[in-house]
Amino acid sequence: MKITWFVIVFVLGLSVSNVCASVVETSPIAIITKIEGKAKVLPAAGIKKHKAHVGEGLLEGDRLISYQNTRILITLSDTSKIILNENAALFFENNIHFNHIQGEIYYRIEKRQRRQGLQVETPFSIIGIKGTEFIVRFDTEGEIALNEGLIGVHSLSEQFELYEKKSDNDFKAFEKEQNDAFKAYQQQQEEGFRTYVKEFDLHANKVIRFSNANQCQQSCEKKVTQENITPEIAKHFKSYQMMIGQ
Repeated sequence: MKITWFVIVFVLGLSVSNVCASVVETSPIAIITKIEGKAKVLPAAGIKKHKAHVGEGLLEGDRLISYQNTRILITLSDTSKIILNENAALFFENNIHFNHIQGEIYYRIEKRQRRQGLQVETPFSIIGIKGTEFIVRFDTEGEIALNEGLIGVHSLSEQFELYEKKSDNDFKAFEKEQNDAFKAYQQQQEEGFRTYVKEFDLHANKVIRFSNANQCQQSCEKKVTQENITPEIAKHFKSYQMMIGQ
């Protein structure tokens, strides 16, 4: 009798464990909050895309795709917001690692603990995030524009050759104080600051651009420039903020 009860309890324990595991596996990473246009989801367990709908949960292994003249707003479990612009695609590898496949995507990520920090992998870099607001764009070129906070940018292969353009304020101050060295400074201004790094931090109000970004998995040297955010990019941030109600 004791053996029988032991078997019953053991079987029930396995059943409960399986149910709990199933619940964990099917917990959504994000929920689709708003769709303007046409969007589809390629589920992890299938080979056929289906039409995305508001309220749909996105699971580990799913891919979200936007089409022309489309914007999709999704909300993560910690209330972070992500917006896919038209012709964009985002793959949810797991709840802390996303793959930015193509297009322009806006990220507003709430502050996180180090162990729960989010990584966004792009074709030209890996972005480490603990809480910030930024836009990533990828077509033939790549671009990361940071509005708030701090992000880490990591190379996919060899070192970046990073050029940082000087600000207009630096230029005017130097011109005023050292007119006799104007030509030398002008040449330096055009070249900018150059460093060789495997990874670096991107600060607020800065944008970096990668030429031939689709080749960065092999080599990204001599292809990365950093400068201040332009008024046009600032307008992009405003339009995304309006969509999330800020």
